[in-house]
Amino acid sequence: MAEVATVTHEEPTTRKPKQPVVTISRDYGSGGDIIATRLAQRLSIPLYDETVLKEIAVRLNDDPAIVKLLDEGFGKAKDMWLYRLFSGKDVGPDAYRDTLIKVVMSLGRMGGILVGRGAHVILTDACALRVRITGSPEVCARRMAASGHGSFSEQLAKAKEIDHQRGKFVWEVFHSRLSDSSAFDININTDRMGDFEDVVDMLMGMAKAIHSGRVLAL
Repeated sequence: MAEVATVTHEEPTTRKPKQPVVTISRDYGSGGDIIATRLAQRLSIPLYDETVLKEIAVRLNDDPAIVKLLDEGFGKAKDMWLYRLFSGKDVGPDAYRDTLIKVVMSLGRMGGILVGRGAHVILTDACALRVRITGSPEVCARRMAASGHGSFSEQLAKAKEIDHQRGKFVWEVFHSRLSDSSAFDININTDRMGDFEDVVDMLMGMAKAIHSGRVLAL
């Protein structure tokens, strides 16, 4: 039986990063990606999404396409035996998890917006604002359909599937539920929000407060 690697974080990051740090976990169609982009622009900080995958691929010295498979469905790693057989590389769940943690911790020390991939769990003890952007599947699907991404029925099925996969990823990698509100500093439902700028304005104030240390000390 293969030994399961124990994942340990690098030194807990409690010192103040160079710039504000925000993690954004989002439902499909909830506006999370738009909010993340606008917030990064308003705060003049980097937005990390695909950058995380590229950095993981570099550190693992592997094909970015393989890393993307792990990223899109952690459980798919169990079915990658054929790839490992021919490539001679053993890029499995443990290697991916360890590298993901190191990359996010490294980015968290510099500052920026980190989208998805359980960053809110990795940076639990860091000086970071952890945000969850949600929306009911029906409203999110209607929003995406209105934006020209397909029919309502197609988008509804896509919303349910993607949200399920994202929740499954965080559970399989970190044993944390996206439905656990205590894992986030703020949960925002965008069902009745037509203008995401209001959300951005609110998050700007919160991000600056946490970065400057104007938070409740427990």
